[in-house]
Amino acid sequence: MRFLSPRYLSIALAALEAGVRALPSSIYAARHFTRAEDIEASYDYVIIGGGTAGLTVADRLTEDPKTTVLVIEYGYFQPPIDPDFWIPGGWRPGAIPRSYFYNITAIGTKPISVLAGCAVGGSSAVNAMVFMRGTSEDYDRWATLGGKGSTWNWKGLLPYFKKAANFTPPRKELVEEFGIKYDEERSWGQRGPIEASFPSFLYPGLKTMLNAWKSVPGVNVPTDGSAGEAGLIWVPTSLDPKNVTRSYARPRHYERVKSRPNYHLLTGHGANKIEFRGQNGAILAHSVIITPRDGNGTSSEVLANREIILSAGAINSPYILFLSGIGDRAVIEKAGIQTVRHIPGVGHNLHDHSWFSASWRFQNDVFPSPGLLSSNATFEAWARELWNQNRTGPYSIIGANAMAMLPLSVLAPNGYEALASDLEAQKPAAFLPPGTDASIIKGYAAQQRTMAAAIRSNNTAFIQFPLSGAAGGALFNMHPLSRGSVTLNTSYPLSGPVVDYRALSNPLDMHINIVLLQGIRNYFALPALEALAPIEVAPGANVTSFDAMAEFISRTLGPSAYHNVGTCAKMPLEFGGVVDESLKVHGLRKLRVVDASVIPILVGGTTQSTVYALAEKAADLIKNEIKG
Repeated sequence: MRFLSPRYLSIALAALEAGVRALPSSIYAARHFTRAEDIEASYDYVIIGGGTAGLTVADRLTEDPKTTVLVIEYGYFQPPIDPDFWIPGGWRPGAIPRSYFYNITAIGTKPISVLAGCAVGGSSAVNAMVFMRGTSEDYDRWATLGGKGSTWNWKGLLPYFKKAANFTPPRKELVEEFGIKYDEERSWGQRGPIEASFPSFLYPGLKTMLNAWKSVPGVNVPTDGSAGEAGLIWVPTSLDPKNVTRSYARPRHYERVKSRPNYHLLTGHGANKIEFRGQNGAILAHSVIITPRDGNGTSSEVLANREIILSAGAINSPYILFLSGIGDRAVIEKAGIQTVRHIPGVGHNLHDHSWFSASWRFQNDVFPSPGLLSSNATFEAWARELWNQNRTGPYSIIGANAMAMLPLSVLAPNGYEALASDLEAQKPAAFLPPGTDASIIKGYAAQQRTMAAAIRSNNTAFIQFPLSGAAGGALFNMHPLSRGSVTLNTSYPLSGPVVDYRALSNPLDMHINIVLLQGIRNYFALPALEALAPIEVAPGANVTSFDAMAEFISRTLGPSAYHNVGTCAKMPLEFGGVVDESLKVHGLRKLRVVDASVIPILVGGTTQSTVYALAEKAADLIKNEIKG
């Protein structure tokens, strides 16, 4: 198979985008549209957002041939982002064309790009393809925050994790050499649309790194990395093992079923507003106002006979609600928009996995090591030859498939209790913006209580430390306590969402980050790693005081790992929630939100697999309501 060189890639992509937009809609058998005038006047369901969640729900709803669905996607029908786009060196967001992302920059002490996928398939089209789950406690916290009788817990979600994916075990020789743990019956067992598999090659130094972690007291080694347990885990990649290409929402939840005449997709269009109608004292979502992304053309309206499903992601879903008059009345009316429903929690509770750039280097690397792809021409040529011949070898590795996902009780056995007590002693309003609505403060207080218990638990992972055979780099805080927001520019409401992560606004995040740093320093000082002679590159072994470590972390901290959640939280209205247990917007009919924005509190893992499971469960909720 022959691939475009990076030199010509951007030119080819631009030409392809222009060509796709110019093609008549009939070329897609009247199912993929690029002009709003070609779609039907109404559908049973109108889904705003053709990403990970939106396409999953559309696929499941159109299994009934009598149910009509329109998906509206702002992005274009982009070429798939396969491994060839970023080799050598693994997944790097900078190697992916910017046209695959929304153009959003977060405000704060330093501007950062908010990377959210803007293509058919959404972020599943551009992510690092890690296909992992949080621990059982992560999901049980969703139920705790949802209230009595909630089924949004580990038990209620596990069947949908299984339904979403098709698991292919790793090669037998890798299982034997590296001790890979997996349990198909317990954790997988179904043939879902999304492929989950392992690379054909692993670096030998990984064995030494794994064995070192196993020597640490309290480190659990689950029978499967997706079994809901913290510890030293193996996780698959969303990679199709048959052709070693990305497995994501577009091919698996649209192209696989695009022959269905009841499944329509409109690309290159944005949803500017949801229109509502009153009926017998209730407020019903009625239609969606859509406009072409390129600005050529007028707005048009499409009606939803049953429901509108908002699946635009944790950044854009609250933004669309604001434009539609749903959210904090003060914000909406200042923007000159008529309030439809006052829901203070819209856009609040934004949080993501944060990270900072600590790094180490092995002076005595085990040959071969990951760094040779960029430093050893002979090894790189061998690796590329394997890849070009049969898509095997080092280039089949997208990222780390082994992870140290560890609780604070392992990283700081003498310090975690003090952290939990400090969190319990906090006044929640002190760490939220001035003037925050009382319901949001109440919801944050509930989250603080659950996280104090999490700090004390052996089954909530606070660190993600990827293991590949290289010494390692960034450290990820999987449960930051700071909360940000998504809102409107009230002077120019159509200029896009305003994102503020408010990173480190809760000072305990800094204390936890320092615990993570010290825990990894202790790891590299283990006798089991002595033969590799690890040295600390950053921040440097001489950086030891609290203030010096805090300065380094503040300077290098990234507030987002592109796993934004929480801005339309599934919690009661009186706790700052936006949607109920059925994911319906509080106080409205015929409007649901189905995407990562409804996740009330982060899971200790990348969010791709979780969003697929969430969407699968939501689709069943909707279908069961149809049955009555």
